[in-house]
Amino acid sequence: MIDPGREAAELEPKTLVEAIYKQIRQDVLSGKLKPGSKLRFTDLKANYDAGTSTLREALSRLTADRLVTAEGQRGFRVAPISLTELWDITKLRSEIESAALADAIDAGNDAWEANILACLHRLSKYEERDATTPALLGEEGALLHKLFHMSLLSACPSVWRLRVVDLLYDQSERYRRLQTSYLPDYRNSPQEHRELMEATIGRHKQRAVALLTLHLEKTAQSLATVEELWGSEARR
Repeated sequence: MIDPGREAAELEPKTLVEAIYKQIRQDVLSGKLKPGSKLRFTDLKANYDAGTSTLREALSRLTADRLVTAEGQRGFRVAPISLTELWDITKLRSEIESAALADAIDAGNDAWEANILACLHRLSKYEERDATTPALLGEEGALLHKLFHMSLLSACPSVWRLRVVDLLYDQSERYRRLQTSYLPDYRNSPQEHRELMEATIGRHKQRAVALLTLHLEKTAQSLATVEELWGSEARR
């Protein structure tokens, strides 16, 4: 079920390190900090108004998240992106989330259905606030988007499957936001989300799984066309 207090807690940093971590994470996910770019402490201090020790701790957390890479004594870089990783994550998500969704449809109850409807309602209302900019690029929109996707699977009885889904979701988030940033008019996500909700709570298992797979693959397929992101990989 939705817990508004928990959601607010996820958005509100509790320490300076967490605040800086969230700021840098948002800039990595949104593409403001470019994949592969050097993270120089002189620039970071100026941009985030934080000291070296705070920045180093925040970057270490981002390294654990695989959004930043450590280069020994040479500092940190934004983690690179690749078509190979994009398709690998997409394939794994499709396989594991499809199985989790099928199990959730078998096990879900009325409360599970109500939670899906509530999550979609909140996501839809958020997207309607400002139709001039991609709503899901920001931190709040991204959280509501994740809550909707996880609500679909939440009745799955496998705790480990849901943990893997959560990990893969976070790894794919940068690619999703890049797709939204580079190709904001490519797709109608609200319609896709509604169709996915209807098939899921209608217990149309085969259709729901097919829609989920297509929803995930569309991001990879469209982003793969943005050649400027991939360099020599795009010409293979």
